[in-house]
Amino acid sequence: MELITFDHPAYQELVNKINQIADYVFHKEASPQQKQEIWLTSEELADLLKISTRTLQRMRKEQVIPYTVLRRRCLYRLSDIEECITRRAITCSPQTLDDLYKNYRFTQSSRHEPRDRKN
Repeated sequence: MELITFDHPAYQELVNKINQIADYVFHKEASPQQKQEIWLTSEELADLLKISTRTLQRMRKEQVIPYTVLRRRCLYRLSDIEECITRRAITCSPQTLDDLYKNYRFTQSSRHEPRDRKN
């Protein structure tokens, strides 16, 4: 069995690898985390924008808003809708974007809360 000291090349190589791993971890922690994309269905988006699903369908047809079709369902990224509102592709009052986020958070929190059952 070979004796490995602090001066041994095998030990130095191990220390270098540990430092590389530590640098990688610190770099990942320092970089900003990406926000998770929020996807909305047509019904959710129509409800949040306070428009009908038919109006939403017309906006899709006229290519006013971007959407994705997944398993025969239209889905909308909340960030894309926000961008459309800010560049005025979707006309609304100045509070609509804030209301959109508040309503989304409210609907999501009410879905995940347990309901009280009356016996």
